[in-house]
Amino acid sequence: MAKYRVIYREPGNPKTNQTTLESFGESFLRAECEAKGWQVLLIRSAENMSLAARLNRALTGKIQLRVRLSVSTAELCMFCEVMRSLYMSGVQMLQIIEMCIEEEGNPWFRKRLAIVQERLRKGADLSTAMGDPRCVKAFPLLMRETVRIGEANGRLGDSLARLITTFKRAVETKRETISAMTYPAIALIVFFVVGAVISMKIPPLLIEIVGAKDLDKIYSKLPGSIQLLFYMYDHPACLIYPPLVIIGLVFLWRLGMKYHATRIALTKFQRRIWMIGSLLYQFAIVRFLDMLAANHETGIQITDSLLLIKGTVDDAIIEDSLGRIHEQIVTKGSSLSAAITSPREAEVYPGLVRQMIRAGEEAGKLAEMLRPIVDFYEDQAKALLRRTMDMMTPAMIILLGAMIGPVIIGVYKTLILLSEAAAS
Repeated sequence: MAKYRVIYREPGNPKTNQTTLESFGESFLRAECEAKGWQVLLIRSAENMSLAARLNRALTGKIQLRVRLSVSTAELCMFCEVMRSLYMSGVQMLQIIEMCIEEEGNPWFRKRLAIVQERLRKGADLSTAMGDPRCVKAFPLLMRETVRIGEANGRLGDSLARLITTFKRAVETKRETISAMTYPAIALIVFFVVGAVISMKIPPLLIEIVGAKDLDKIYSKLPGSIQLLFYMYDHPACLIYPPLVIIGLVFLWRLGMKYHATRIALTKFQRRIWMIGSLLYQFAIVRFLDMLAANHETGIQITDSLLLIKGTVDDAIIEDSLGRIHEQIVTKGSSLSAAITSPREAEVYPGLVRQMIRAGEEAGKLAEMLRPIVDFYEDQAKALLRRTMDMMTPAMIILLGAMIGPVIIGVYKTLILLSEAAAS
């Protein structure tokens, strides 16, 4: 049986209560609660916290096992889901925030929710409270603007639903990407470890079998792979160089991504990487189209929408293009379709995207036109991701074989050279 957190109201009592119950499933628990006459507002698993979060809750709260200074997209998605469920059930926003504070396992995010709660008690709107300077890092600009529009037109529930869809898509994309990169990362680590072990074990073993004097006589005739192993054995510091080079490249890459000019150059280089460049580009297109459609459905003006997307699309070339498109719309009064089909921007976006945006604007149904191609490019990106992973497995096997094979052949050749030297 699993544990669930249930938020409910009793008959004739407007007060919202919450408790933890055990059941075989959410549907069984809901039926049990309704049999008691409860109005179930939300059922949430109570076992989805990490071990560190559970220990943090068990302790006094003064000791933190993990320092966190941010909130993940998955946590924002969960927060929006809880908030929408309770809001659609008629719970007051202040009470919703209080419940979220009690349930939140991220101490840093919990403090920001407490600031929002304080602002709400002073009469501020939810979007204004989220826009507090102390909270802007916790709540992205896209989220704050979507909530603001939802509050303004009285459709906060719909706005939260679109945020949930956007966050879920981002979380799923990130999860699949990390899952796809886990195997190559592990294989790369194994590659370095195996290489280090071979370089430390094979040379002394050959010296013990052959003898140092006999080995010196035939050293110049040894295969290059064995000579390389002896060099690495005599200079173990060289084993540290590859990891240091990788760490240095990652550091320089992240540093370069902080500056506009280098971000453009690095993104262009990234797109030239076989398969990976195309994969990242397609995911960036999916994020752009998904947020553009969500913002249009929410009622955000196209100029404001472009600025919101520019800060979240995570592709320097597309971000730079969105800045130019925004400038054309504001200064020249161009439409989105006219700006995005200009010769310079046509190089950034696929032809299908440009055509669907033009058709959507002409028909007055931009969001409806964008949704199908969002699904199309997402399916295409996932298929490319699976194909990349299918090719990674044999590539890693070939890489390990290319490293171990010459060593094995070199050992046999060394023994053959030694027998020939002994015979002569």
